[in-house]
Amino acid sequence: MKLLFLRPSFRAMQAICFLKMKESSRPGLVLAMTISAGCLLLSLPAIAQTPDSFHRASQDREISYWLLGPESHQFRISHDFNVSRPGQKYVHSFVRSGSMVSSGSKMFDLDRGVELKTYTVKGSEVNALHYYPNPTEPDSVAVQGDLDHPLAEGESVRIRVEETYTDPVGYIESNGELVWKRTLGRPMNRVTLPAGWILTSVNVPAVITLDDQQRITLRFVNPRNDELNITIKAKRRQAN
Repeated sequence: MKLLFLRPSFRAMQAICFLKMKESSRPGLVLAMTISAGCLLLSLPAIAQTPDSFHRASQDREISYWLLGPESHQFRISHDFNVSRPGQKYVHSFVRSGSMVSSGSKMFDLDRGVELKTYTVKGSEVNALHYYPNPTEPDSVAVQGDLDHPLAEGESVRIRVEETYTDPVGYIESNGELVWKRTLGRPMNRVTLPAGWILTSVNVPAVITLDDQQRITLRFVNPRNDELNITIKAKRRQAN
């Protein structure tokens, strides 16, 4: 099997592959690659396949990553979540240890279509609010957004987070090859490679597509109550 083409609307069955690829010599086929390992056609769990399995307006299962050039060690992140705790005035996105969040992080109230005032705080400041059942590390960093009023009983708000992280350990270029390592904790995770890079290997089954800018996107689905330890490798696409 030499070519893998997937359509986003192909819901019931998906091609899931352990990939070890090499670029095709045929010009004009961005995803024309030789798959040296096996490819299985599987029916994925309902968590990702049936439109009625969750309500999109309230789900927080999905996160998207866009890798920037590996020389920058940076990638952008976007994810949505709901907040409904009575009395809550602030919302948070927690920065993982080993990563640094860039200035310019944004949070949006999607219900009102407005951007929130956003800044970083220490984990100890978040813990003092007593919003979350499990305290975070006191010296950790969180991005905090201000709601315009404390939430009333029965009120909720939908938040979108847009951030840029720098991870000089988990995202590098080694011997001309992009290497991105990260633990993914959500059931649905999308990772988009930088423009001009072609996938060479990934250690976890993934669905591979192209976005509207012809960048390679990998979708990882994990219905289990655990995490995926991802390693993605890519090389620069050779000019025709």
